[in-house]
Amino acid sequence: MSAPRAVLMELEGVLVETYDARRTALLRALADDGISISALDYDDVAHGLPVRGAVRAAIASAEEHMDETGVELVALRAERYFAESAATGVMLTDGARDALAALHAVARLGLVTRAARREVEPVLDAADASFIFECIVTADDVPDRPKPDPASYLSAVGRLERRRAILPREAIALEDARSGIRSARGAGLRCLAVGSVPAFRALDADGYLPTLRGATLESLDAAGGGEGRG
Repeated sequence: MSAPRAVLMELEGVLVETYDARRTALLRALADDGISISALDYDDVAHGLPVRGAVRAAIASAEEHMDETGVELVALRAERYFAESAATGVMLTDGARDALAALHAVARLGLVTRAARREVEPVLDAADASFIFECIVTADDVPDRPKPDPASYLSAVGRLERRRAILPREAIALEDARSGIRSARGAGLRCLAVGSVPAFRALDADGYLPTLRGATLESLDAAGGGEGRG
C-alpha cells in the first residue's frame, strides 16, 4: 500500500492561526451595520466559508435582509479588519513549519484555500513558505464555486496533472472545517480534519489529527485509513 503522492491543504486553521482574527473581523463588520450574531452562531454557520459566503450566512442567521451591494460592503470591511489584524503578525499552527519541511521533501504540495490571493501572499511571505507549494488555488480562482463545492480541489489536482500525472485518489487533503472536508471528498480525495474541529463537524473526514506536530506522509496516510477508500 503506497503513501499519497500529494498533500493539498487549507491555509487557514491548518497552517496558520486565523480563527480569532476572522471571527472578530466578521462580527465587527456586521456590527457596523447594526447586525449582531454570537460567537456560537459564527461557529455554526460562518466558520470555514469564504468571506462573502460567511457574511451571507451570518445575515441569514440573524434573520436580517441585505442586498448584494450591502453584502459586498460588509465583506470588504471584514477583509480590511482581518488584514489590519494579520499585519501585526500571524502565528503558524503547532508543528506546521516542521511538517511542511518534512512533507515537501517527499511529496507534491498544494494550497487550496478559502482565502483571497491578496490575503494569502503576505502570509506565505511572512512564513517564508511560498516556494513550498507547487500550486496555489484561492477563492479568487473559483469565485462562483466556493467550498464545499469540489471545484477548488479539482482545480488543484488539474494543475498538478498538467505538470505530472496524478489522480485525486493519490492525494490527501488537510482541512479545518466541514465545508473544506466536503470539498475535498467531493473531488475524490481522502481528507483529514486538522486542529480543534468539533467531532460532529469532522464526521465527513477520513481521519483526524489534533495538530501537525510530527506529521509525515506515512502518518497522514495511516490517519486517513491507508490508500483511498474508494
